[in-house]
Amino acid sequence: MAKVASAKRHAQAVFQMALDSNEVGKWRQELQTIFSALSDPDLSAILESPKVHLSDKVKLIGKCLPDTSQLALNLVYLLVAKQRLGILGQIVTEYGHMADAHQGLGHAHVTTAISLDKQASDRLAERLASLTGKQIALTSDVDPSIIGGLVARIGDKLIDGSTHARLQALKKTLIETAH
Repeated sequence: MAKVASAKRHAQAVFQMALDSNEVGKWRQELQTIFSALSDPDLSAILESPKVHLSDKVKLIGKCLPDTSQLALNLVYLLVAKQRLGILGQIVTEYGHMADAHQGLGHAHVTTAISLDKQASDRLAERLASLTGKQIALTSDVDPSIIGGLVARIGDKLIDGSTHARLQALKKTLIETAH
């Protein structure tokens, strides 16, 4: 949990800098580039090794990311120095969510009992957009255990319209009225 909170704090700081300089898109691209470049397991092992001196790590990072802005490099240096390079992926994800929210885009993950065709998926995205006031990027998966209906997660909101949830609520009501 501490790593997630730390990643969120780092992402918020980066996002604020990006907003102040009006470079939200540029930072998103740079963070993705950094994450891709530093995802190599051999490189990560070197950068996370306490046996390798920080100055050598800084030189290596400079060679791997030659076209990266100094502020973005400073973020990487900070993560390496504090031995937090492992949260870089979470920072990229959190930053992406903040950038999307800033641009009025919401992400929804929907679980249905059967797979949705393109038309149904588009209608659902439109309906969720009308509920949230944001354009919705929809991802979905199938879980037959919900029996029918859907479960949608949009940010920190959960909409459970599954048949399974309704049956559980009915069961609870019947148990309570029996006593």
